[in-house]
Amino acid sequence: MSTVIFDLDKTTRGEMLKSLSKGICEVTFNDQTVYVTLRKMHLEDHKMHDWVDHEYDSKILVVWDMNGEDWRGGSWIQIPIDKITHFEQLTGVLR
Repeated sequence: MSTVIFDLDKTTRGEMLKSLSKGICEVTFNDQTVYVTLRKMHLEDHKMHDWVDHEYDSKILVVWDMNGEDWRGGSWIQIPIDKITHFEQLTGVLR
């Protein structure tokens, strides 16, 4: 299985968002690791646009946590970009 590990010193917010829209990413921040995405097939339909209030905040990523607290296992979370210590795209990687 191919993955892509990002160099956080060279990666932009836009590149992270692009990877999140392609598949599931492993992100470590504040000493916790989460598996997150923006790929529509993983999102709950009725919560698809719940994150819009944060859409243009350049200091955070608003992402769907695959292991969140909601009934289907997912929920929206905010990740401060400056707290990210590891970002790896796990699925949706072109070979």
